[in-house]
Amino acid sequence: MVIPHDPAGKSFSLKISDRLVYAVAGVCAFVCLLTASSFIYSAHLSRKLVYYSNAVEKNKQQKLIIESFGQKTDQMHQAIDEIAQEDESLRKMLGLKNWKSKIKLSSNIKTQEAGQINQSLKLVDQKLAERKKSYEELKEWVNTVRSRFASTPSRWPVYGQIVSRYGYRIYPWRGFHSGIDISGRYGTPIRVTADGVVKSVAWRSGYGKTVIVDHGHGVATLYAHLSKYDVKPGQKVYKGQVICYIGNTGYSTGPHLHYEVRRNDNPVSPTAYLDLNIVSASKIWGN
Repeated sequence: MVIPHDPAGKSFSLKISDRLVYAVAGVCAFVCLLTASSFIYSAHLSRKLVYYSNAVEKNKQQKLIIESFGQKTDQMHQAIDEIAQEDESLRKMLGLKNWKSKIKLSSNIKTQEAGQINQSLKLVDQKLAERKKSYEELKEWVNTVRSRFASTPSRWPVYGQIVSRYGYRIYPWRGFHSGIDISGRYGTPIRVTADGVVKSVAWRSGYGKTVIVDHGHGVATLYAHLSKYDVKPGQKVYKGQVICYIGNTGYSTGPHLHYEVRRNDNPVSPTAYLDLNIVSASKIWGN
């Protein structure tokens, strides 16, 4: 009811039913609920959008990491292949068995899942472990080859002309010649052709003054018709060391060196042992 201040004015009254009040209250409550739910949903949606944005950014970073890992894996795979090729080349040169690996690294890392990437990493580790094992085996073999080559006759004892070869001959004496004769001036130094231990320093019938050096593995060298010794029995000598000098002792028609290579006390052609390298030496070892 509205009552005016002026006595002449008319009063105004409005009668509102209970239903209308309830309806208005219901509408207000609905509006409040709608507003509150909209606010809550909006806040939830905003939080989800933030999470989504963070997830997208994180996925980009992970993609970059995976791509980088794929590139590094490709590089590693290439490096391992290069090492494998060098390994096989060296093994082939030395006459060793090939190292065959059944593992193949996958270069398609970019599209793989985490489990596949972990599997690829395991394969990389296994591949590297195999190459390391092969390298250790190869290094051990190279050390053995170096030691064996050092004790293998592989150089000229003295440089000169071969005036009489290994094998049957009719001059100056008919029969089997168990070494080669190398010409040289009287007193020219003679160098041992491999590491070894001096076995004998003595006069031998027909050979005159003679030095015999044991190189191990059943191999020995003999130097005859000498003028002078420069070593003693039991002395350790090294390839290229002077051990004696050219002479004209024993059955000799002039100053020269009679040089023999013996395997298990049997003479073999010394010519095969002149100017050897590791590859050709390894072929001789296999005989």
